[in-house]
Amino acid sequence: MQSRREVQRAQSRGASLRTIRNLLIAILLILLIMWSVFAVSNQPRNSARRQTVTLAKRYAHLHSPGHFYIYNRESTYYAITGKNQQNKPIIVIVPQKGGKMVVLKQSSGISEEQARQMTVNNRQPQEILKVAPGIFNDKAVWEVTYRNKKGNLCYDLINFKTGKYVQNINNL
Repeated sequence: MQSRREVQRAQSRGASLRTIRNLLIAILLILLIMWSVFAVSNQPRNSARRQTVTLAKRYAHLHSPGHFYIYNRESTYYAITGKNQQNKPIIVIVPQKGGKMVVLKQSSGISEEQARQMTVNNRQPQEILKVAPGIFNDKAVWEVTYRNKKGNLCYDLINFKTGKYVQNINNL
């Protein structure tokens, strides 16, 4: 026959195990919910990337796709970097709503890093948030999004071919 203390200890151990089990289930549920939210929120971007890569492979003969970009101004453009059949680096810019696809040889203009460095040198930003290629007034541009020293949102549009500033929007 068990003593009252042994019975209480056994009940206490059982309660502790149930608490640990419930905590583990709660943690797993939270992780599952977080993963689901992340997967659902990234689905449109992943779908846009897949479509852009498919179009670029079919019409621009892109292989080995690289970075994917989204550019939003008057219109939304998707861009993908990679190499063409001659193994030369290219950027393929595809309008979101259909239309003329633009294929740029990376060697015919400034690079993403050069656009970034121009902004660092000329604007002294607190933080560069994004650099993306796109089309503005029928010209290829690099859009550099950054926070200035005051923490305000700013945009620079830099002509892809010439490296000249096309537009600057400050303090949004």
